[in-house]
Amino acid sequence: MKNSSLRFVIALLALVLGTALEELLPKFLAVGFPLLLAAVPVFAVRRPLMLPIVFSLAAGGAEDAISGLPFMTSASFFLLIAALVRWTHLVYPIAFVAYPAYQLWLGLWLIGLKGSVCIRVLLAMPIGIVTFLAMAWAVVALERKAGVDEAG
Repeated sequence: MKNSSLRFVIALLALVLGTALEELLPKFLAVGFPLLLAAVPVFAVRRPLMLPIVFSLAAGGAEDAISGLPFMTSASFFLLIAALVRWTHLVYPIAFVAYPAYQLWLGLWLIGLKGSVCIRVLLAMPIGIVTFLAMAWAVVALERKAGVDEAG
């Protein structure tokens, strides 16, 4: 029970802070830091099944809301990433290509995006990798500090 409550609070904290920081951090040629997308693979591993599903839907909904995207544009992609990570256990390869793939996903479904899709994909590669590594480090450090999965 303690672990479930702690994981929920950490996921809620990641959702709220990730949404706020995505809105406030600068964007380079319309490519920002994908904090919410970076958190999805982190929460898809080693967690009960409902947490990645609920977190992906909430993070995708928040992304759609702050970006002005149509309903379920991001949430569907976030669910796809969570499912791929959950079923293949290839966290790093999927997480590293998730943001460039998300830029392609947006290019397929939306008309009139700012900037070229090719430029967005090229910029998304390093930004996505650094953001994922930072998010994974932050969540793991927070879980250790909170004592998740500790006996006693």
